Amino acid sequence: MPTNSKPPPNPRRFVPTDKSQAKPAPTPASPPTTPTTPPTTPTPRLTLYRKTLRYLHLNPTAPAARHRTFSNLLGDFLYYFLAAGLALHVFTKNGYTLGQAYGISMLPTIASFGDWLLISKTYRHGRNCHVGDVVSFRHPVNTGSYNVKRIVGMSGDFVLAYTPEEGEGTMVQVPEGHCWVVGDDLKWSQDSRMYGPLPLALVTGKVVAKWSSWWRWPEALEQGLRDAVIEDGDVD
Repeated sequence: MPTNSKPPPNPRRFVPTDKSQAKPAPTPASPPTTPTTPPTTPTPRLTLYRKTLRYLHLNPTAPAARHRTFSNLLGDFLYYFLAAGLALHVFTKNGYTLGQAYGISMLPTIASFGDWLLISKTYRHGRNCHVGDVVSFRHPVNTGSYNVKRIVGMSGDFVLAYTPEEGEGTMVQVPEGHCWVVGDDLKWSQDSRMYGPLPLALVTGKVVAKWSSWWRWPEALEQGLRDAVIEDGDVD
């Protein structure tokens, strides 16, 4: 049976006979594009921060830590030990230090034994020191020893060179860059009355507090000078 090679026309399909009625096929729509920003170069501080987190395993996206040998652990221990020692050194040289006092030259302000003194190093070399402050300093005669006395005169002040009611009552002027220190217990104190004005460069700090016992709160040290007290027998 002979068959027609051409398929029968589809009645539902409209085939324009005129080229003016033909419509161009629609072009596929392109996907929407998002604006891209150029990659930013990380700053050295950010890079160091990321490396630190990765080393301490604090970054959740960091790779798993490798097996650490004994030499690695020893190196880490020495690193942190030296870092802690350096931080402690800087703190004690520029912050605060604690020392135990002994001797009777500062009675009754400081006990002869058992008091721990908190010394502020911000007052080194006499910075912001005033008359009446209790300071710690390197002894100008006995090399290697430290003393604690009270300042009774700064540069330019006139002070009594000897113990009151002893000597001729000679007054001296404190030279520039020096101070005059005296113990609260004048009778048993060796101070500027023996070795003269103290250079401010030898001042290591100011005593700001003391501990009489470890189970008590520290108490602020009394600063300043008291007014002179005239006894009844001295009044005519």
